[in-house]
Amino acid sequence: MRASARSFLVRLAGAVCLAALILATPLSGAAGPQTQAYRVIVHPDGRLYVGDLVSFEVLLPEGTTTPDEGVEVIFEGRVLARAGFAPHGVAGRMQATFWWVWDTRLLTPGLYTLTFRLGGEEWQQIIRLHPANQAPPPEPFAHWEYATTACCTIYYITGTAAERDLSALMTLVDEQAAQVEAALQAEFEQSVTVVFLPRTLGQGGFATDDIYVSYLDRNYAGASTEQVVQHELVHVLDLRRGDWLRPALLIEGLAVYLSGGHYKEEALAPRAAALLDLGWYIPLPRLAEDFYHQQHEIGYLEAGALVQYLVETYGWQAFDDFYRDVPTSQAGGQTAALEAALGEHFGLDWTGLEQNFLVWLGAQEVSEAARTDLRLTVELYDAIRRYQRLFDPSAYFLTAWLPDGAAMRERGIVADYLRRPSGWQNEVIESLLVDADRSLRAGDFLRAQRRIELVNWLLDLLD
Repeated sequence: MRASARSFLVRLAGAVCLAALILATPLSGAAGPQTQAYRVIVHPDGRLYVGDLVSFEVLLPEGTTTPDEGVEVIFEGRVLARAGFAPHGVAGRMQATFWWVWDTRLLTPGLYTLTFRLGGEEWQQIIRLHPANQAPPPEPFAHWEYATTACCTIYYITGTAAERDLSALMTLVDEQAAQVEAALQAEFEQSVTVVFLPRTLGQGGFATDDIYVSYLDRNYAGASTEQVVQHELVHVLDLRRGDWLRPALLIEGLAVYLSGGHYKEEALAPRAAALLDLGWYIPLPRLAEDFYHQQHEIGYLEAGALVQYLVETYGWQAFDDFYRDVPTSQAGGQTAALEAALGEHFGLDWTGLEQNFLVWLGAQEVSEAARTDLRLTVELYDAIRRYQRLFDPSAYFLTAWLPDGAAMRERGIVADYLRRPSGWQNEVIESLLVDADRSLRAGDFLRAQRRIELVNWLLDLLD
C-alpha cells in the first residue's frame, strides 16, 4: 500500500473513532451502559425492530461460582422466562440462554425496560425498538424456503445469495455427496438437511444432524463452499455409519483428509511438514486431548495429515477398523482410548506413532510457496477470529449463536441469521479480510500480507 493511502486511512480511522466515541450506541440495541456484574447479550444482532422475537444470553462474571438458582427475565411485571446456567457452545461457556422469549409484535417503537433477576439481585436492560418498516432488506418480506435434491433438502432464506444461486447449489451438494459416499463406501440412506446461511459463522460451516454453511457475497471467512459442504457431509455420513467413540482428532482429521483440504484443496503432507519448519507442530497427545482449543488451522491440518499417514501406511480398511474400534470407556479420556486402539491395531503407543509420523513428515518436500501460504493462512484466520471476538462476537466459533434451525423455520424466524453488525468497522475490516483471502488464493502473498497487517493494525487501534 502506498504511503499516501495508508496516511489517508490513518486520518480516516482516527476521525471515525472520534465520531464513534461521541455518537455510538451499543450494537445489541440496548441503550445505556450495563453496570451489573452479569453481562447480557441481546439477539438478533444490531438494531431491534418491532416484530422481533428477542433472545438473551446472560454471562457469568469471570471467576464466579455458578449459581444454583436460575435467572428470570421480567417485562412489565411479568416473568417471561427462567433459565439456569449451563455450558454453551464449543467452549462450554457458562450462561443462561433465553430463546425468543420477548415477543415485540404488539409493541410500538420506543424505549423499553427489561429486568433480570437472579436470587436477590436485579438489574435492568433498556432496549430501543425501531419501526418494523426500517428493518434492512431483504426483511421484512424474507422467509424460509426449501428445495430437494437427490441427496439433500436445502433450506434458504428468500432474497439472499442462496436463493439467487439455488440451481448451482443444488448441483453442488449432490456432487459433493456422491464423492463422500464413494470415499466412505456408504450411502446417505436418508435425506440430509443443508441450510445455507446469509451470515458468516465461525469458519463458515457447522454440522449437527443438519449442515449449516455460510453463503453470502461478503463471506469474510473465505472458505470454499464446495470444501465446506463436503467436509460437513463427511461428518454426517460418518455419524450415520454407526455408534462408536469418535475422538475429535480423528473426526476432523477424516473430514479434512477426505475433502482434500480444509478451506481449499491442498497438499496435506507438505503443508503439515511446514509446521515443523515454522515451529508450530502440536504434539499428538496434546492435540488429541484438547483438540478444539488448539490453534484451529494448525490442528485441522495436522489431524488431516495424520489420517493421510495412517491410510497410506496401513491401508484404508485397517485405518477404518482402528477408527471404529476406539474403546468407548477408558480411564484417561480420549488420549488413553486412542492409545489403546493404536496398540490393538498397529502395535503402537503415542511415542511410537509420533516418531513414525514425524519421520514421514520429515521426508516431505516443502516449497517456500507452501510454507508462506501456510503461514499467511494461519495469520489470516487468527485475524478473522480476533475481529469476530471484538466486532462480530455471535460469529466466533467457540461461542457462536446457533439457534435451532428447525425451530426457526417452524416459527418463521429469519432475523437471527439475516442481521449482523454493520458499523463502519465491520464494513472496512470485512472487506480487507475478503481481499486478503482472494490475494492468498491467487498466490499474491505480498498483497495478502499487507491486508492482514492492516486488519491487525486497525484492530490494535480500535481495541
